[in-house]
Amino acid sequence: MTFVGKILVIVIMVFSLSFLALSTVVLTTSTNWKTEVTKLNTAKKSLEDEKRRLTAEVETQKTNLNLAKDEFAKAEGTFKAQIKDLTESNTRRQAEITEQRAAVETALQEVTKAQDEAAARISEAKVLASNLQTVQKQRDEFKIQQIDLDQQILVLKRELEVAQNNNKNLRERLAVLDSVVRKAGLSTDVATYKGLAAPPDVEGEVINVDARGTTLEISIGKDDGLVEGHELVVYHTSPTPEYLGTVRVISTDPDQSAVKVIKTYHGKKIQKGDHVTTKIRPRS
Repeated sequence: MTFVGKILVIVIMVFSLSFLALSTVVLTTSTNWKTEVTKLNTAKKSLEDEKRRLTAEVETQKTNLNLAKDEFAKAEGTFKAQIKDLTESNTRRQAEITEQRAAVETALQEVTKAQDEAAARISEAKVLASNLQTVQKQRDEFKIQQIDLDQQILVLKRELEVAQNNNKNLRERLAVLDSVVRKAGLSTDVATYKGLAAPPDVEGEVINVDARGTTLEISIGKDDGLVEGHELVVYHTSPTPEYLGTVRVISTDPDQSAVKVIKTYHGKKIQKGDHVTTKIRPRS
């Protein structure tokens, strides 16, 4: 056999073996595909069954979802209404709380004011109690004084009775004396005699002399305390101090008096400008 024939034989053998292998592979593959197809069909059927079940379940869930949506919508409406009611109620509660707070603050202010007033009343009560004690003490003192005054009144009543009796006696005696004085041609003016008993210490000067030199006008009068009957000494200081005489008041005006010369010393003449006084005792 030639070399080419040997090669051809080898090539044919290789092809034969390749065909055999291919056939085996095809056969094996065919068997595996059938099995896989069967498995796939089985799986497909299972998947289709599962799909139908899932589809049914989805429909059920959709139905449930729609029902849930309806219930949610109803619940949402109910909740919104409740929220609205609660909001309105909360608003009312807040307004009531605000009003109550204002009322509480007002009440606290009134309580504080009442406490202050109570404190003031207590203070006033203490002052009144102290004043009451003082008044009671004064009342007791007044009672004691009243007892003393009652006793003094009794004494004064007795003294008044005695004084009234004495007054009655004095009136009777005064009436007798008044009658005697009138009969004697004397003045009944008591002030005149009081003035004579205590002439004031005054000093003035002669402001006028009548032509006979027996009646004078002097610069002091009733406002200075002179009354009718007062006696004054007349004197001058120049050229040498010298007593001139004694005069008696016969009439008085507020600021001057008329006097009558009672006596002159050694025939001295009294002139305008001479001094008169009650401070010097007249010569005897």
